[in-house]
This record gives sequence, C-alpha cells and structure tokens, in this order.
Amino acid sequence: MKNNLVAKSNDLIVASYELTRNEQRLLLACISQINSQPNASEITMQDEFVVTTEQMKELYKDSSKDNVYRDLNVVANNLFEREVKIALPDNEMLRTRFVSSVLFQPEKSQITVTFAQKILPYLTQLKKNFTRYRLADTVELTSIYAIRLYEMVVCWQGQNRWSETIDLGEFRYMMGCVGKYKQFGQLRQSVIEKAVEQINENTAYHVSVKYRKIKHTYKSVTFSFYKKGAISLTDDKGALSLDKIKRIVRSAQFTSDYNDHQLLSVEARDSNEAFWAKAEQLIAESPKEFTKRPFDDYLKIKTD
Repeated sequence: MKNNLVAKSNDLIVASYELTRNEQRLLLACISQINSQPNASEITMQDEFVVTTEQMKELYKDSSKDNVYRDLNVVANNLFEREVKIALPDNEMLRTRFVSSVLFQPEKSQITVTFAQKILPYLTQLKKNFTRYRLADTVELTSIYAIRLYEMVVCWQGQNRWSETIDLGEFRYMMGCVGKYKQFGQLRQSVIEKAVEQINENTAYHVSVKYRKIKHTYKSVTFSFYKKGAISLTDDKGALSLDKIKRIVRSAQFTSDYNDHQLLSVEARDSNEAFWAKAEQLIAESPKEFTKRPFDDYLKIKTD
C-alpha cells in the first residue's frame, strides 16, 4: 500500500477540515485505493475500500502494537462524524462528510469504508487542478499539520509556484485549527514550525518560513520551498531562485546537453521559448533529471 498514489482535487487540498493524525492516516489509506485517472471507472457510494490492521502496521511503525483493531475501530467511528467545508464559485460553500458508512469486521481485523457522494468528485476521474503524491511520502509525518502543509506544498509546486503567502486567519481555516492556538507563539511553535521541521526531515522538500508583522500583530506567513536536489538553485535566503533557473536554461550549453531530453525534445523542436518554459518547470520540480553537469557550470557560461 505504501506505493499507492493519493490524489485529491486542489479544492479539497485547501478545504477546511479537522482530523486527528490517525483519522487522516485512515482517510489517506482509503483514498490511495482509488484510481483517479480521467479514464478510470466511476466511483460510487457502493464502492467499498478495505483497510486491515496488518496494512496499518505495515504503513505506520507506531501502529505495530496490541489492540490495533480496537484503535482502528475508534478512529473509523470518529472519521464517520467528521465534516469538510469546500469553497465553491460564486461565494458558495459545500459542507459534507468524508465517508458515508463504515462496516466493522472484527473477525477479519478490518474495516470497510464507503465515501460520501458529494466528496467523490474531488477524489476520482480527476482531469485537471489536482494534486497527487505517494502514500509513502507522508508515513513519517506524525503531525496532522505537517501532512496538510505537505499536501499544500505539493499542490503549489504542481502550479509552478515556489513560494506562497497566506493570511494567518486563512491559514488557520485551511489547517482546521480555528479557535486553537490563539496566541501566535503557540501557532508558530505547535503548528507551523513543527510541520516545517517534519517536512524537512522526512520528505523530498525543503520548506522555509517567514512572518509578516504589522505594528505589534503578525498578519501573514510565507512558505518558500524546493526539492532538496535543487539546493544549488537557492538564493541567499534559502528560497528557490527562479532567476538562477532562467539563466541556466538559457545557457547554450544547457540547450546542447538537453535538447534531446525525452521530456524536452518536443518543446526544443517548437521554439526556444517553449523549451525554456518547460525546462524551468522541470528543473524546479525534478532537479535530479538533470545530472550531466553541475548547475553551477551553466551559471558560469554566457546565456543566449
């Protein structure tokens, strides 16, 4: 199950909901069983998704203990009660649940879940504006806020954005912690910095954070992030340097090295501009695709 893919509409990524760590784990284990490809069979409320205690033990080290089924039972009961709020066009708001039913099967040490009808369009037959990552990418994240922030980072990266500024009120809403951590120091320590620390230690991303303060009140938070393989592409503040990337891809040597790259060859035939635009995106997303020479070498060469 670790290699299963989790796919969500971007609207669901930034939706507001409150889950515990184990509720999120159970939800992701179920979502990862859905085929989200555009041509996949339609998922309905009749489709069932099974999660066993053995799967949870395999996924999460801290589940390898006695009474795993009892704990799974409690978590499933709580997940059944959870709601999610999804912002819609025209200032509309959808309020729904994640799951519509849970079948408890103690003799098989498993539970069977069906999803709520209104949540299904955000999980299946996704054609655009969605985020996908491997379930294994989040198994080492023990903070629910780290999982939520990780999903947001992957979502922003998929839109070729490498920093994002969010009003603190909106951030609290997206993280499902409105009314909690009322003091900024608590929010920073228990939510933001803990999430950033876990992402940096346990995922392929590096995230840095800064805060904007007006007079005596903190107003917003800015997250900057990049794939760890892109460390040489960062600026003196630790953020991804888009200026460096632009200079690299416009190097005549880079064009010579990669104009036959399987992901760039079509663009190279079309125009320089198309090649550059695609190369910028790929370097930011997957720097390890480009290993013929160090990135710094291209920065020393005169660009076109």
